[in-house]
Amino acid sequence: MTDDARAGRHPVALVAGASSGIGAAVARRLAARGSAVALVGRREPELKEVAESIRAAGGTALSLALDLAEAGAPAEAVAATAAGLGPVGLLVCSAGAIRLAAVHETEERHWERQLRVNLTVPFLLAREVLPGMRERGFGWVVNIGSGVGSEVVPGSGGYGVSKHAVHRLTELIHEENRDLGIRAVTVAPGWVSTRLAARPADLGVPDEEVLDAEDIADTVAWLLDRPARMSVGPLVRVEPSASRAAAGDAMTRHLTRSRAEGARHLTRSRAEGAGPDTKETP
Repeated sequence: MTDDARAGRHPVALVAGASSGIGAAVARRLAARGSAVALVGRREPELKEVAESIRAAGGTALSLALDLAEAGAPAEAVAATAAGLGPVGLLVCSAGAIRLAAVHETEERHWERQLRVNLTVPFLLAREVLPGMRERGFGWVVNIGSGVGSEVVPGSGGYGVSKHAVHRLTELIHEENRDLGIRAVTVAPGWVSTRLAARPADLGVPDEEVLDAEDIADTVAWLLDRPARMSVGPLVRVEPSASRAAAGDAMTRHLTRSRAEGARHLTRSRAEGAGPDTKETP
């Protein structure tokens, strides 16, 4: 371990959901700052691409293809990181699942999956890393939340509920560990252009008015650079400046548009003598 790592300036990082989007951007930024980074996610080819890009830039990356929603996977990820890179000093939870629907339209399996991925996985990962952080007197827990978790957005369903709950989880971790050299923060973005979000063009919003993954990576890096005497958060919201790019409004318009398209498709299918199609967001 380097002197910087001992001093806590470049701790070993574990990034959950690092195969694309915000997680990949944060992982690259942490590696560029000097952290050895464990990349965890389900999509092995994409994880390897991110890891290779980090190594090509002179950084250190360990790729761990795991479905963190599976029993035992969070503990396995932390143990593999410790074995390959050293004990985790910085945990970033960016893995996410989203399925928009009104409460009465939400299927139990979609509800359970979102709560598992968005809330239980961050809890399990934090539970694994916190004892070591407390013993060493240093650590960071950064959860990627959502602006929707701070608002009541009709149709946000299990996603909105789980993100609201992860905000409280972060607050608990913060209060329980703040006097032990550990800081916990939720970075709660508004509309970010990723594969999980609506396309700006579909809702009549210019691409440049929506946040991108690098904006969130910048925010995480800024937080890590704050002096030890300073506490920021534990909830930090990052929103687009333009009101028409507000996350809650965009989510409502996206859901309305999807329902209208689904109704048109159903009418057309029945007119052609076919049964209604079902479509699930991956």
